[in-house]
Amino acid sequence: MKARQATVVNPYEVEIREVTLPDPAPNQILVEAEATAISAGTELAVYTGTHQWLHDPNLPDWKFPFRSGYSAAGRIVAVGKDITGWQPGDRVSYPGNHASAELLTMGHERGRLWKLPEGLDGKKAALACIARYGLGASIRAGLTLGRTAAVLGLGIIGQFATRCLVAAGAYPVIGIDSVPMRRQAVTAGGAHHTIDPSVSDPLAKLTELLGTRGAEIIVDATGIPDAIPTAMRLACDAGQVIVVGSPRGRAREVNFYDDLHRRYIEVSGAHGNMLFEPAHTRLNGAWDINKAQKWLLGVLASGRLNLDGLVTHVIQPAAIQSAYEGLLKDKDNYLGVIVDWQA
Repeated sequence: MKARQATVVNPYEVEIREVTLPDPAPNQILVEAEATAISAGTELAVYTGTHQWLHDPNLPDWKFPFRSGYSAAGRIVAVGKDITGWQPGDRVSYPGNHASAELLTMGHERGRLWKLPEGLDGKKAALACIARYGLGASIRAGLTLGRTAAVLGLGIIGQFATRCLVAAGAYPVIGIDSVPMRRQAVTAGGAHHTIDPSVSDPLAKLTELLGTRGAEIIVDATGIPDAIPTAMRLACDAGQVIVVGSPRGRAREVNFYDDLHRRYIEVSGAHGNMLFEPAHTRLNGAWDINKAQKWLLGVLASGRLNLDGLVTHVIQPAAIQSAYEGLLKDKDNYLGVIVDWQA
């Protein structure tokens, strides 16, 4: 089967390559994509050559040329002879690269897939794997119903963190970002308030909105190390700080006594992959990756997880590099980007 694949061949250089995929091996499934979604944090770190794993000699798969993307939806075309439970025609969500078709090897990290609920649009379903990284904040926090929450950084991961907290019953949920379009999008997605940190001191504004000093749950989705101390200061005494954005680098100023130890703050990492590995599920056995993805697909289908305002661009594959440039340099207009492989 002929397939098109988006490949970052060098920093700031993307090609759409045509390849021929073989028939599935006994333990493989061939999926044809309907749509894929761009995860701006990870993909821009690769596109700009700054992702730390690109420089790790122990990770040979993370080298140029690099096939980007990890969130897709499509339809099964063929299954290997050892595969059970799946058949051609099944519509699925899967952690796919930006490609028109892909061979998934069962048992491999990329060999997971989840059946779409009846009627769920493929472009919405394409966001499900990315959404898990925002959902991590709600899971890591534990009890969410009725607890106050604020999300720092409203890129696509922060958008999903906010929307999942709303779906999980946190109240009020407050989005914090200096980009007006992002604040408008998160309001459309169900956030109860927003704060522009370039206009108001976030802690003073949180105190005004909540009537207490800080929120019970603070989610950092900025990916900026120096934002972690800010997140700690925004938490109430004995509050939680959940880090869902990957902070690549080191924070320069962390006051562990005044902002963490003396105030009984809990700071937790919540990487969207590790959250569902045995180290986490032993402690929080109610969730694993399959339950998370099925929940996300279910609430996307029902509308409980609101996507209003999130998708700013639906593009054809040839425009992926332009989308990367927009996400990198035009944050007033670019947020959620879907690649339509059937256009």
